[in-house]
Amino acid sequence: MRAIQLNTDCEGPLCLNDNAFELCRDFIKPNGDRFFIQISRYDDYLADYLHKPGYKAGDTLKLILPFLKAYGLNNEKLLNYSWQSMMLVPGAEEAYRFLKGLQLPIFEISTSYHQFAQAVGQRLGLDEANIFATQLDLDRYSLSPLEAESLIKLTSEIVALPEIKLPETTSNPNNLDGPSQQAVARLDQIFWEIIPSMEIGRFYQEVNPIGGVEKERALRESLARTGLSPAAAIYVGDSITDVQAFQAIRAQDGLAVSFNGNRYAVAQAEIIVIADTAWPVALIAAVFASHGKSRVLALARQGLPADLAALELPPEWTAALATGLKNRDVTLYVANPARLEQIAQQSIALRTRLRGAAIAALS
Repeated sequence: MRAIQLNTDCEGPLCLNDNAFELCRDFIKPNGDRFFIQISRYDDYLADYLHKPGYKAGDTLKLILPFLKAYGLNNEKLLNYSWQSMMLVPGAEEAYRFLKGLQLPIFEISTSYHQFAQAVGQRLGLDEANIFATQLDLDRYSLSPLEAESLIKLTSEIVALPEIKLPETTSNPNNLDGPSQQAVARLDQIFWEIIPSMEIGRFYQEVNPIGGVEKERALRESLARTGLSPAAAIYVGDSITDVQAFQAIRAQDGLAVSFNGNRYAVAQAEIIVIADTAWPVALIAAVFASHGKSRVLALARQGLPADLAALELPPEWTAALATGLKNRDVTLYVANPARLEQIAQQSIALRTRLRGAAIAALS
């Protein structure tokens, strides 16, 4: 068995949640879901269309914090909510028990607030020291009644703004329609002028979400800890926040795996997993450890064999994998630019089936 390590995102590959969306939906009343979707679209615009200097995919988690604070969220509520709302991907507990039995290092690299990422990691038996997530201490920040009132009024205004519609055929920010430009202009004022002038605006200087380049840095730090090369690593992700980690690991012959990913993830991954169970990640890791990357690529091209014994894994591994994958909906692809849209649509369809339409549509 080769020495390898597994790096995985949290939301998507490990759990079905989008914790930030759910926090807004359940703590910001009314219309917290609409509020989050607006901010998420604005985040996509800033990161992928405008390429705003100093801004990265995933900074949504910073933008929403003053509002969550205004609606009463604190550390205790966040931690309790993380445990109460957690929904693991089917088979995740068993698959990660199997992976831990292989004695390979497993790292969770998540944009999520650390309270949620650590709850998921603890549920799966992961080493807390191997969890990278957005550090947040809500109770460090005080909010005056006047600022709270202003933020609640701004929440209503954000919800009432026109929907931001981002064209799929171009990433030119000048191609937004009129109502979308109107919404963006007002959000620019709110997030870069009004809130930074408040005391609670400290959130924006002090909280650094683990997304984009930060996930790539976490990947490199995990490799430094294990002493392994990127070619011995798997990175599993599902969204725009994983793109830079995907690119970094592919550039050095590691394995980038999209798990029920959106278009951003499918476009940048080398292996695309579309599945209603976490067990394909365990299968890929087992084949990668036993036979190397070329055999994983062959598996994805040929599909799962009727008898997993054909993969020439240790018998006890084969038995566990066969049990975990039995009667599950699993499709593997190798990246194919000519079929990108077809594969992305299939991935998004299963993503929607598992996680619901609102979460599946988030980037």
